[in-house]
Amino acid sequence: MPIFSLANKESELRAFALLLFLLAGYSVANIFIGPFLPAFVGLVLPAALLTFFFPRAGFFASVVMTIVFERFYTLSPLVVGDTEYKLYALDAILASAFFSVLVLAVQEGRRLSRLRVSDMLFGAFLVWSIGIFFGGLIASPEMSLATAFSTLKNYVFYGMLFFFVSYTIRSRDEVFFFAKVFLGGVALATTFLALGIIRGGGLWTEYTPLSTAGTRFLAFPHAFTFSLAFLAIFFSAPFWFSDKKRKAVLLWFLTVLAVGIVGSLMRHLWLGISGAIVFGLLFFPSEYKRIFFRMSLPFISVGASVLVIALSTLSLFPQSDVRNDLRRTTEILSERIFSIGNRYDESLAWREGVWASALGEFGNNPLFGIGFGAQVPVELGDYRSYVEVRNMHNSWLALLIQTGLIGALLFASFLFSLFVTLFKTFSKDAFFMAAKYSVLGLIVFQCLIFFSQPYLETNLLGIFFWITLGLARVLVDIPKSARPRASALPIEP
Repeated sequence: MPIFSLANKESELRAFALLLFLLAGYSVANIFIGPFLPAFVGLVLPAALLTFFFPRAGFFASVVMTIVFERFYTLSPLVVGDTEYKLYALDAILASAFFSVLVLAVQEGRRLSRLRVSDMLFGAFLVWSIGIFFGGLIASPEMSLATAFSTLKNYVFYGMLFFFVSYTIRSRDEVFFFAKVFLGGVALATTFLALGIIRGGGLWTEYTPLSTAGTRFLAFPHAFTFSLAFLAIFFSAPFWFSDKKRKAVLLWFLTVLAVGIVGSLMRHLWLGISGAIVFGLLFFPSEYKRIFFRMSLPFISVGASVLVIALSTLSLFPQSDVRNDLRRTTEILSERIFSIGNRYDESLAWREGVWASALGEFGNNPLFGIGFGAQVPVELGDYRSYVEVRNMHNSWLALLIQTGLIGALLFASFLFSLFVTLFKTFSKDAFFMAAKYSVLGLIVFQCLIFFSQPYLETNLLGIFFWITLGLARVLVDIPKSARPRASALPIEP
């Protein structure tokens, strides 16, 4: 019986551990062998069945697998004979979890009166997206059905994580447990940073080649989750740093995360983190601002020490290999930083061309947009190609152009309503306030970086946005709970 609220903590934790084992085995098989049917049937299907009885355990396991194995868990298709189906392990687990919670909701008889304005606005956006898809089937027979369906899935299916999280994570303690699960997954992923440094290049970085000189030591998806973890800890520091031992551990963890983020050479992540921190300094309470500055001092000290050592080395050993390595590293970082505003940078020029072409098509039908599955022509010098609108490396622009002003307005209204409601919510509980400012900072961060990459169009990236919004919805209701709800998971107070 899929009623996780009545499950004892031992059963749910055992299910979580078993799901990690099954799904990790599937992901490792994809890395070394590639997608093949026996692995899906023997590992993913049993995991999906177990998830039906423990939906929250399946969700937590999927979060960890996405952080650690990224595309080998989320984008490995189901292969039957010579045919590939865009059914991923992530899809199977989430579908089972969603259906389980739907059954539970019917059993519990939750009323619509509990819905907020933000819930209804997001529901309207989902309905609108479904209408755009079916409208395209009728009005635009030339559209790519596979691409259109994939876009619909990214918006609607993965978007259902917002409702799933807000329904299944019901208390302060469960938010705390999820935070530990997420940070634990990122801690496991630091192994890839160590491997990247040892190998002289990160694993799986070939999927996101650089437009400038340099070598990534960490793949883009890992750098993204590192950024989420870094900001989550940074914005909730007053809670986490109340214990001296935990503070020391987390400062080291933040340092490792910072090294990985810099070593990924992902410029938009650097800008997004900077923007989110500036937002926190401007709008968060004064006690948060003070601890932000205190947290920054060790990083500034370490940075200054490294700079002094580097300059001393350059002066004392002008002909050494160390000098050449330091100079090369400095040149690479400088080029990545200063190329941000260089319109002649290859990746930026490509974006500009795609955006201009897509906006031209959008002008023909701005109210309803151009629909899903469309392509636009792009000409840049000798480069001639048709580019899918969903891959224009700007999630907000893609959403506007595909769903029109109506769809964009519905989504913007939903996001604004949820954000403002959470911002105004208050509690005397220290962890709640830390979680509140952490989630607000993460929303700002993701809203900023979505201007630079196809996050909402890529499941291994986009799901964290829907999860963040779901957590925001949870936090909105927690202070109004008359009493803590039962938790099936062990949480430290």
